[in-house]
Amino acid sequence: MAKLSKGILGGISGKIGNIVGASWRGIDYIRSKPSKVNNPKTEAQQRQRARFGLIMALLKKMKPFLQIGFRGSANKQTPLNAAMSVNIREAITGEFPDFEVDTSKLAVSTGNLHGSSNASLDLSAAENATITWQSEAGISNASDEDVLMVLLYNQARNEVINKLNAALREDETLSLSIPSSWSGDTVAGYLAFRSDTLNDVSNGIYLGEEVAA
Repeated sequence: MAKLSKGILGGISGKIGNIVGASWRGIDYIRSKPSKVNNPKTEAQQRQRARFGLIMALLKKMKPFLQIGFRGSANKQTPLNAAMSVNIREAITGEFPDFEVDTSKLAVSTGNLHGSSNASLDLSAAENATITWQSEAGISNASDEDVLMVLLYNQARNEVINKLNAALREDETLSLSIPSSWSGDTVAGYLAFRSDTLNDVSNGIYLGEEVAA
């Protein structure tokens, strides 16, 4: 792919032979059309498509959370694509065709805001999730007014709960309702903090997996 400045050609839009011109976020560029693949069904290609499909299907369900969690690290990518780049590399386990998401390695947020060194998830009460954490306000750039974001992931049902304004850092505890249909399922939990101005977020914190009562 070749980027173009506003030179004698200005910008190119559409196709010229095997050259395609377009513009993305104000950047004019050209690229060659991809070569025809003689065998699009090799095991390596199937393996990569399976990995991509698995993680993208999940991240789309987490998109509201990721839009904030990866806002500062996206650079010239969308936050969803930035999350995809990390998780397709780090969060998939197993052998083709039996790939799975490793919930302990799933990245849901990345940033410089201080997090919490002691956070936990409790699903022992029916239809309820209790999340606790230590405020640690005053450590580094942490503030009592930082907003807590919570994400719960039921892998068996491929269902996600996003809570983007769940509590304040100073609250140190939160109770959330979860579906009764989740009873007996294993649920993974994550949290992150964001500043009240949305200027910074913390790294995501994995709360572990618990079986819902």
